[in-house]
Amino acid sequence: MTQTILTFVTKVNPDRVSDLKKQLDSIASDVEHNPLIPFADLKQLHFASLVLNDDPSYGADLVFENNFDGSLDPYLEDLFAHASAGLHSIYSCCRDYLAASVADKAQILSYLRAHVVRPNAYHIGNVGRSVERTHQEDDLRDGLEDFLDDVVAQGNMGPPGSIRQRVRAFTDSRPKFAWAKNVQPRQTASEHLMPRLNLVIAALIALVLSPLLIPLAIVWVIMLRWTETHEAPPADLEVDAHVRDLVVREDRTHIVQNHMCHITIVKPGAFRRVTLRGVLWLVNLIARTSDKGELSGIPSIHFAHWATIDEGRRLLFVSNFDGSWENYLDDFIDKASSGLTGIWSNTVDFPKTRFLILDGARDGSRFKAAARAKQTYTNVWYSAYKQLTVQTIDNNSSIREDLFTSLDDAATRNWLRRF
Repeated sequence: MTQTILTFVTKVNPDRVSDLKKQLDSIASDVEHNPLIPFADLKQLHFASLVLNDDPSYGADLVFENNFDGSLDPYLEDLFAHASAGLHSIYSCCRDYLAASVADKAQILSYLRAHVVRPNAYHIGNVGRSVERTHQEDDLRDGLEDFLDDVVAQGNMGPPGSIRQRVRAFTDSRPKFAWAKNVQPRQTASEHLMPRLNLVIAALIALVLSPLLIPLAIVWVIMLRWTETHEAPPADLEVDAHVRDLVVREDRTHIVQNHMCHITIVKPGAFRRVTLRGVLWLVNLIARTSDKGELSGIPSIHFAHWATIDEGRRLLFVSNFDGSWENYLDDFIDKASSGLTGIWSNTVDFPKTRFLILDGARDGSRFKAAARAKQTYTNVWYSAYKQLTVQTIDNNSSIREDLFTSLDDAATRNWLRRF
């Protein structure tokens, strides 16, 4: 199935920043059912955020993140149907917005399409699980857990195979679980194969062109080392007050998930911009093969993406993840520091690196300080399933997928351990 990750990035009129912030605060007070954008009514939407970033050099931007099932056009139709008044009110604060009224559907949707920013690289933790399927499988797991709790309480358990047969009979007896037998694959064969085929094709092309690419790579490495040794050292960042604001927002959520929006300035010069785009292309090529709930061994990312904005002068990173900010960054440092450094070494104030991927994020304290300093405050954040982790969603899918399949004794025991 198609899942789409994108943002709408717009410039805010300087004299309307305060007004827009008030509207975002109003939405944040009741994210699911507010009258401007009632996010809970958008049934294809997994995660969304609204970030107002006021930069002294670039002005104020509104970043509207959307992670949803399906393609853009049907989603825009649904968004307009449920939030036309909110869209008109919010984007009236932004530059070049020409819609005369809330009823001007063509102009509003045209404005949104004109400001779509597609990711240069992205990751989806639970590939192929729609919002509807995620909720259904969580309800199924809860129902089966309650049934098994009753079985245990009655003291009439029996062998694992017998228990599983009773679970299946219970499922069959509940009309609300009739959908459970119709198991769709998380990915079609082509969806699973194509990213791997693309990776092989890219490697073969590189091999064929190696007589040309090797000299170019040597020149690039020389330029890279010269650039790295002549760039100004990263500044010492004072972020205490900024961190307090971010921590207040993170602590206020009281759920198992968290959100991060990070906007950094790309180091000046065409060399850094081209290098960044090349690294993001490679990261995306590899990330497309990560369809088992992990990215470089990190099991906590629901949706994340990188996108260059402002004609490549800035890098936007948005992530919806499980756990705390501290643990999330520690995972990146421990398991994906090379990729992390390869991307952000091209941005201002990132810890000093060697050969693009060495050092950098391994300087944990300086990296975390830089990450906090460049992190923006998330004004509005929505999750369609607040209490579910990436691993829980995967576990729920495995319970449902194996419920009506044939399992041997060992597999049956492993299946029961999922509850």
